[in-house]
Amino acid sequence: MTALAMLDLVIPDTGPLITLALIDRLDLLDRFQCPILVTDMIHAELTRGPDTAPDKAAFEHWYRARGNRVQTVDTLYGTMWRELPDETRRSIKRQFPNAGEESIREFAGRVAEVLPEDDQILVLFEEEKVKRMSFGRHVHLLHTWAFMVALERMGVIPSADDLHKQVEQRGRTIARDVYERRASAGGGDVQDWTDDYDRPAGI
Repeated sequence: MTALAMLDLVIPDTGPLITLALIDRLDLLDRFQCPILVTDMIHAELTRGPDTAPDKAAFEHWYRARGNRVQTVDTLYGTMWRELPDETRRSIKRQFPNAGEESIREFAGRVAEVLPEDDQILVLFEEEKVKRMSFGRHVHLLHTWAFMVALERMGVIPSADDLHKQVEQRGRTIARDVYERRASAGGGDVQDWTDDYDRPAGI
């Protein structure tokens, strides 16, 4: 099997972070032995809500504690968005419902530019549109639910169903989407993102 240089975890939409933050399980991302890349739009959206929002507090604590392991990728869309007042943002979202998709597309393009072409990229997502985007070579796409199922299979968590129920109890609904598109090396060998994930001792 031909090994790729390293794994980079890419999170292009807020979904996975909101889901895990709501149930205080962002620690499941800490087990990745690699950098974590998010777009500046994600950071802006997750830190702009009310201070009482449980996902905001959990995300900010996690983000600060990770230091330079979490890398924010600046985008033109995100830079402009941060300068707009809230009312203007709401108006744009009403008039241009696909505006968020464009920011993710720009982020995908930036990721393809800045990461070494031999790196394996794991894209953790919840937005359906992400399935149709290109993040460069050696890309592995994984929905949040498929991630939970994989963690149960690896022995990291007791039950994916239990996590899903906790998310629902916090008022959030995520699809039980088992979508997983594996990356492959140039020679056709399938790469496994779990090789870069810390499992419990003995597993």
